Amino acid sequence: MTHASIAPVRRATLLAGIGLATVGALVAGATPAYAADDSVSYLAPEYQVGELTGDGKVDTDDLAILMTAVGKTSADADWETVAAADADGDGVITVLDVAALSKAYLYDDDPFEILETDVVAVQKAMTAGVLTSEQLTAEYLNRIAAYDRVAGIDPATPAEMLEAIVATNPNAMAEAKALDAERATTGPRSILHGIPVLVKDNINTLDMATTAGCACLADNRTSTDAETVERLKAMGAIVIAKANLSEFAQSTASSISKYGTTRNAYGLGRDPGGSSGGTGASVSANLGVFGLGTDTGGSVRVPSSFNALVGIRPTIGLVSREGVIPLDLYRDTVGPMARSVSDAALALDALAGSDPMDAVTAGADGVKPLSYAQALDPKALQGKRIGYISGLVSGNQNAVGFRLVRGAFADLEAAGATVIDVGSFGSVNGYGLSSLPGSSSFTHDMNEYLNAYYRPGYTFADLAQRVTDAATSGGPTLSTWSAATVRGWASTSDATRDAAYPNFSRTQQAMRDRVDQLMTQYDLDAVIYPSTGGTVGSPASNNRISAFSGYPAVSVPMGFADSTLDETSYSGFPMGLEFLAEPYSESKLLGFAYAYEQQTQHRRPTTLFPDLAG
Repeated sequence: MTHASIAPVRRATLLAGIGLATVGALVAGATPAYAADDSVSYLAPEYQVGELTGDGKVDTDDLAILMTAVGKTSADADWETVAAADADGDGVITVLDVAALSKAYLYDDDPFEILETDVVAVQKAMTAGVLTSEQLTAEYLNRIAAYDRVAGIDPATPAEMLEAIVATNPNAMAEAKALDAERATTGPRSILHGIPVLVKDNINTLDMATTAGCACLADNRTSTDAETVERLKAMGAIVIAKANLSEFAQSTASSISKYGTTRNAYGLGRDPGGSSGGTGASVSANLGVFGLGTDTGGSVRVPSSFNALVGIRPTIGLVSREGVIPLDLYRDTVGPMARSVSDAALALDALAGSDPMDAVTAGADGVKPLSYAQALDPKALQGKRIGYISGLVSGNQNAVGFRLVRGAFADLEAAGATVIDVGSFGSVNGYGLSSLPGSSSFTHDMNEYLNAYYRPGYTFADLAQRVTDAATSGGPTLSTWSAATVRGWASTSDATRDAAYPNFSRTQQAMRDRVDQLMTQYDLDAVIYPSTGGTVGSPASNNRISAFSGYPAVSVPMGFADSTLDETSYSGFPMGLEFLAEPYSESKLLGFAYAYEQQTQHRRPTTLFPDLAG
């Protein structure tokens, strides 16, 4: 529908104050670049205040209604039709109420800035017609070309390169152009329409090979996208590149593969964490709006901590793992990594849901909200009881982690929460966090993946033999791991797996019981702990609480190391704070993370990857 009765208004003009003459001009204004029905819904509470038409978005429809209601008072019979937009609560609709409502309209015709942009800012610019998806996609591809495989970026380590991207999508520009045409004719599909994103290279993509970082899978061109990628594309997102990882997702400390050694976005002399380090470094370096990682033991949250990102490990069963090269399907999950809590929540909106190809997600549709953005309330921590699990910081009392945790206590309390020290986590089923037993399912799960997506009947042992043959041929090797190591991974029998499962299962249940006990004993809304033992180089085992319980966790930036305040050799590198609670509590956790983020604004951009235009 085209609305010729009102033109979009520069937010700066509205905020400066508008008069009745201006209102009259607006009512008689020209058609906007995109019609009101072509704007998008963003269900964060602050963007719903004053919404009048019931379509879940503030747009020119709402502004037109309110403008024609200027002068209406609470004594009027039809007051209830506009009362929600009486921003100052004075019982009269004035131009100040119109100005307040305009702030919730996803429209901004100021010059667009790519650095640290987010989904909402992109949609505002696209709705205003000052940015297209084709332009934005080209900008990100240019940034990848300019920064990913180029030396001399970091003066401290001039020989190092970021090496976060394995491949770019050859069809990205065509997809962006098609999505722009779709927006112009039928409107955007969702708030993710035209958004360029990055995907870890163990998640199937139709347009690019899926290698898990091993050249032995360079020819793994799957005929379908993974379910998570399909969901993003269905919402209008564009996968512009595959991100590097620790080969076969085996390390949380680093992200080294046959496609490069990914470095940290805040200093190329340091590791980014793993195994989703390519996603972490590239999103932090502003090479895409947000990205996908996978998390088995901490592989979303460790690189999020080390690159000042928000990372979500969802409840096992909320997000499909179909089409993902596995490590341990009892613990594997896919999660978003973003520069803001809002973007992470919007990504999770697309990812969450039931998938018949992944049986554990059968109940997901019944537990996901209309939008996780509905939880993004800056007051979400008020009156909440947050339990701090102690003993998970690396180093002595002068280490960076202790200072940042003390600061987090103060920040949480300033946001209205009560923080309770619940003591150390202790052991579960006789194991400490660093020595928890695995399920020995890697071989089994890889066999199933290879048979389904690579070649019928092909096994992990066949793949290991390919690695061995290359290693003994005198030519280029196919893996950064030794052939013996890969053969060892591929040799676990089903009998060994079956024997390992009972103890693994008991440990999982003991982990859940311990979390439940803490939540009940202290009447907690969530628990917190540092996402990693320290900043870069200290992944530790904190992240295993979520990984082995299957409970959701959100990592959010907690601050940066500072050599003037800490005993550290990692000054200027970040560290995250992790929130964890009961299964399917992602909405609550995102609300807490958002309130903490808004209270602190701890993320600061890296200076190594400036705007190319600058």
